[in-house]
Amino acid sequence: MSVRIAVLFSGGVESTTLLYMYLQKGYLVYPVYVKTGEKWESLELENAINLWRYTKRNYPNLMALRVLKVQGLASPRKTLKTIQDIFIPLRNMTLITTCALYAFSKDINRLAIGSLGLYAFPDNTAEYLKELEKLIAKGLGKEFFIETPLFGLEKAQVVKMGLSVVPYHLTLSCANPRKIKGKIVPCGKCIKCKERQEALAVG
Repeated sequence: MSVRIAVLFSGGVESTTLLYMYLQKGYLVYPVYVKTGEKWESLELENAINLWRYTKRNYPNLMALRVLKVQGLASPRKTLKTIQDIFIPLRNMTLITTCALYAFSKDINRLAIGSLGLYAFPDNTAEYLKELEKLIAKGLGKEFFIETPLFGLEKAQVVKMGLSVVPYHLTLSCANPRKIKGKIVPCGKCIKCKERQEALAVG
């Protein structure tokens, strides 16, 4: 029987790498997209759905993409120009606990997230995630594991690792994506775009 795992999936570089990593290992992969009210989500989700469809053609062990919604998490920021602009209080806890409840409903006790641990945010450390894992397991009354296989890597290292398999050209990480002639196009100026561009250039 195949091992089942939920994957926090946005269609960006890290989460798509995770998706393919577990699919290639033969896991039954349950991708989860969490809507938090950010302005870029409609196009990001559309892109994620397209990427899911593309992947599903080759991986029957990819399960349906589940979309969940969380109220009140979006930041009032207008732009994402610096690393600090990315920080949203309690974001990792909210995303992970939301996905954990979904996983619990499917009798899945593993959740993979694409955190690299590079940003010096209080909720983005190995210690924080391990404590959160313990709390979730205690709250659920059963074992639960948060897997972070990319932790400690640079984004460019992630790209190099998955370059032969992962369709990085289909990923999207942008704070201001647009749709031009039916095609989703990143702004190319925000911090999310710059990080992705730099990683793909090195990879």
